[in-house]
Amino acid sequence: MKRYIIVMSVMIFVTSIFAQNEDLGTTGFAFLNTKYSARASAMANAFTGISNDASAVFFNPGGLVQSKGKDLASTYISYFEGIQGGSVVYTMSRNEKRSVAFFGQFLSATEARTIADETYGHYLGTDGEFGYSDIIVGITDSRVVTDLLNIGVSVKYILESIDGNNASAVVADIGVLNQTANENLKMGVTVKNVGKQITYFTDSKYVENLPITVAVGFGYHPDEKLFTDFEVNKPIKGDFTVKAGAEYKVHELVKLRAGYNADAKDWKTGGDSETFAGFSFGFGVQWTK
Repeated sequence: MKRYIIVMSVMIFVTSIFAQNEDLGTTGFAFLNTKYSARASAMANAFTGISNDASAVFFNPGGLVQSKGKDLASTYISYFEGIQGGSVVYTMSRNEKRSVAFFGQFLSATEARTIADETYGHYLGTDGEFGYSDIIVGITDSRVVTDLLNIGVSVKYILESIDGNNASAVVADIGVLNQTANENLKMGVTVKNVGKQITYFTDSKYVENLPITVAVGFGYHPDEKLFTDFEVNKPIKGDFTVKAGAEYKVHELVKLRAGYNADAKDWKTGGDSETFAGFSFGFGVQWTK
């Protein structure tokens, strides 16, 4: 088994977990757009055309077959105001042309429940806690179809809980990774979160719109040191977004990463550092045995 330990991957300017989401809040089950990958986050989540490690289950299941052997990857985030999140992915090669993975993902948050005067809306204090949680479990199957084409499918079950009320859905991601005529260039295409809601928050069975997204990414890998990706995302319930990322190996143990998400207008806060909205930077230290 190959073992990889990421010692540190630092996001310098883009620190909010929610900045990883595409069009958060425009649909139900928005957590389906949250991705946990230190490597991809530092590259602005521009990873559809690369997807060559365990995190392919979140970006392009068609690329998972590039990850050989067995791998266990995990991420954990402890954020402010009681927000916690993380993921775990276990991948294994069935043979040279097929890989499978099992994965789980969660996000939870708690905050004080505020109470107000019913007549004037005046703040009266707190009364216990208000809780929110999301859990996803899934399986991915990725295969080599031809020398030029890989295909993969992820099936996911999501359970969302808001203050004791629950809703659930079953969705699928479908992805392909195509080797173009240029041996250094691959094109990835994914359709994410296509499925059906199966339980509802209320007895009225209000149907939440699923955050269906189409992504097209171009991964350029001219040598063993450099990976780049340029991609376009189109949420069905949102606008086009463009992002780009790069990773460069400066040493056998150290890789530098950077990226830019053009949808930076959502991250501008009026502060002194808003010039850097949309940029991400990071590095990884890797030990292989």
